[in-house]
Amino acid sequence: MNEIINLKKLTKIVNGKLIGENIDILNFSINSKKIDFKCLFIAIRGKNFDGHNFVQDAINNGALAVIVNKYLQISIPQIIVFDTIISLGKISLWKRLQSKSHFIGITGSSGKTSVKEMTVSILKNIGKILFTKDNMNNIIGVSLTLLNLNSQHKYIIIELGGNNLSDIKYSSNLVRPNTAIINNISVSHLEGFKSFENIVRCKSHIFQYLLNSDRAIINFDDVNHKKILYKLINKKKWTFSIKNHNANFFTSNLKILQNKICFNLHTPIGKIFINLFIIGGLHNVSNALAASALSLSAGASLDDISKGLASFRSISGRLSPIKLGYNKLILNDTYNANPQSVIAAINVLKKMNGKKILVIGDMMELGSYSFFYHNQIKNFILKSNLDFVLSIGLYSKYITKYNNNFEYFLNKKKLITRLIKILTNLNNFTILFKGSRKAQVEVLINMLLKQEQFK
Repeated sequence: MNEIINLKKLTKIVNGKLIGENIDILNFSINSKKIDFKCLFIAIRGKNFDGHNFVQDAINNGALAVIVNKYLQISIPQIIVFDTIISLGKISLWKRLQSKSHFIGITGSSGKTSVKEMTVSILKNIGKILFTKDNMNNIIGVSLTLLNLNSQHKYIIIELGGNNLSDIKYSSNLVRPNTAIINNISVSHLEGFKSFENIVRCKSHIFQYLLNSDRAIINFDDVNHKKILYKLINKKKWTFSIKNHNANFFTSNLKILQNKICFNLHTPIGKIFINLFIIGGLHNVSNALAASALSLSAGASLDDISKGLASFRSISGRLSPIKLGYNKLILNDTYNANPQSVIAAINVLKKMNGKKILVIGDMMELGSYSFFYHNQIKNFILKSNLDFVLSIGLYSKYITKYNNNFEYFLNKKKLITRLIKILTNLNNFTILFKGSRKAQVEVLINMLLKQEQFK
C-alpha cells in the first residue's frame, strides 16, 4: 500500500508554493491518461510534449491536484515549482528514504538489462520486488519506478542508464543502493559523453552513495576495473570473473551449447551448478555471475540463485530466438547496439550451425567516432568467417564497403528481397539481426516474417 501524504508536506518536499486546499494524495502520475485513486498529476516538459498542455485532461480523468512550473487557472489545488522534473525526483527520493528494503543499483555500457532481469528471476521467488520495467532507466524512469515503492517490497532492483556525465550521479542519489554494480564499461553514447574517460567517471558515480555497510560489485574481466577499484578502498566489495579464480565469483567446467549454458558457480559461501537455458556466449555467463553476486549480497541462497537462473529466459530483442523452421533460426538482437555488444553477438553467431548471416544496422550515438568504430566492426567481421553480411544505414555502409562478400542496401525492401533470395536454397541457417534502437532493424524481422514461406 502506498503512503498517504498531504499537499502541505509534499510542498515542503519539493520546495514549492501551494495554492488551494491541503488534501491527501496517494498516487502520482505524469501521464494525463493514467490517473489512479487520490492521484496527483506532475506536468513534465519534455522534448516532444509539455505536460502543462494536458493538465485539464488529467483533471477530467480524476486528478485531485497538480505540480506545475507556472500558475494555472484550474479548479483543483496546484503546487508551483521551478522545475517539475526535479520535483519528481525529490518525491521519489522521499519515498526511497522511507523504505527499509534492499536496493540494488545496476549500470554498465551493455548487459545491464539482462543482469537486472536475471536478478529479478532470482529474487522474485523469495520476496516481493519492484524493478525497472522496459527502458525506464533514465532520470525520469528511475524516479517513476521509485514512486511505485511501498512497504511490502523487499527488494528494489533499479537499472541506471545515462547519456550525459551527470545522469548516473543524479539517479544514484535517488536510489541510494545497498548493493551496486558496474557490469562493464565500453564505448557507448559517446555523442553525449564526449570521451571514454567521461563514461568511466559517469558509471563510477553509482558507488558514490554507498555506506560502509553497503557493497560494490566489480567485473574483474573488464579491462577498466582498476580505474574503479582504487576509488573503493574503504568500501565492501565483491568481484566476479568467468575464469579468474582470484575473484569472489567465478566459474569452472563451463560449457556453452547451442541452446544452453552450464557451469559450476563458485561464490564466497560455496559452489553450485548453474543451468542457463538461453542462446548466448561468454557475455551471458558474465551477466549470470553479476546477477548471482547481486542476489547473494541481497540475501539469496545458492539454491535461490540456481533455481532463479534456470527459470530465466531470453529477453525480447536481446539475442532472442525466432524459429523459422527446422534448422532455420533468427537471433533478434535489435534492442540496442554498441561496439562491445555487436562483437558479443557476432561471437554467438559464429558458433551456430549452418550458414551464418548477419543483417546489421547503425550503431548510434557514437558522434565523431562513428566511422572509426564501424570500421572496427568491419575488421572483426572479416575474421569471423560469416557467409553473408547485409548492412543498412548511414554508417553501416563502412562495414560492407570494398568487400565482395558484403552487401550494402539503401532501403529495407531491397535488403529483404536480397535476403529472401539467399535463403531460398538454404536448409540450415542462422540470421543475426543487430543494430541500435534508432536504426529500427526489428522492422526487417517483421518484414521477413510476413513473407509467405515464413508465416
